[in-house]
Amino acid sequence: MVEKRKGNSSEKENSNSGHENGDGKNEVRIVRVESREQVKGSECDCNCLVLPSEQQAKINPRKAWYRCQLGRAFWTLGRFQEALEHFEKACELMPFEPYYRLELAEAYLALNRLDEAISQLEQTVLWAPYDDYYHVRLAAAYLCAGRLEDAIETMEKTVKLSPRNASYHCLLGILYLMKGDEVSAAFHLRFRWQLDQYDISFLRQFQKLCGRSIVLKLLH
Repeated sequence: MVEKRKGNSSEKENSNSGHENGDGKNEVRIVRVESREQVKGSECDCNCLVLPSEQQAKINPRKAWYRCQLGRAFWTLGRFQEALEHFEKACELMPFEPYYRLELAEAYLALNRLDEAISQLEQTVLWAPYDDYYHVRLAAAYLCAGRLEDAIETMEKTVKLSPRNASYHCLLGILYLMKGDEVSAAFHLRFRWQLDQYDISFLRQFQKLCGRSIVLKLLH
């Protein structure tokens, strides 16, 4: 803090205090404070002051959004590899944004890179533990990889997040039927005796997400 003002005419009170005190003790104390507090100085030449500006350059919400839009455009054209590159860049610019991780996972799934997709989705669930959609998406990815037990465990957490959501209970019941656990399946399926159009639409969308790894004929 003293170094930041060393060009000024005063050191709080006396500018010539160092010259008047022949023992030099005050000067020694000031030098020691400068060496410890130089991180806070704006005029220091130390490398540590460069790091915050570098980090700020990396975290750029606007550029990340543009990258995501480019990724979506390539996705629409079916150019998944190019979409993946833009989603990866968006994640670099906004490394702690779950939504961009979700987009990246979608691209990995489209390229059949299941392990990488699951890794990204697991990260989004850690960052957004109370968002049920990320859990549902992760369950679908687990089914793509043939990991039925993990899909069931994830859907159990989803049901706990939204205990009144009949569609989630229905989906979990179907997963238990796929496992062969009819008792658990019956417990969850009792929440909806007759599926309405909303449930059917949700289940068909889930089937699409997980690459038809779930068999909807179990509903009939």
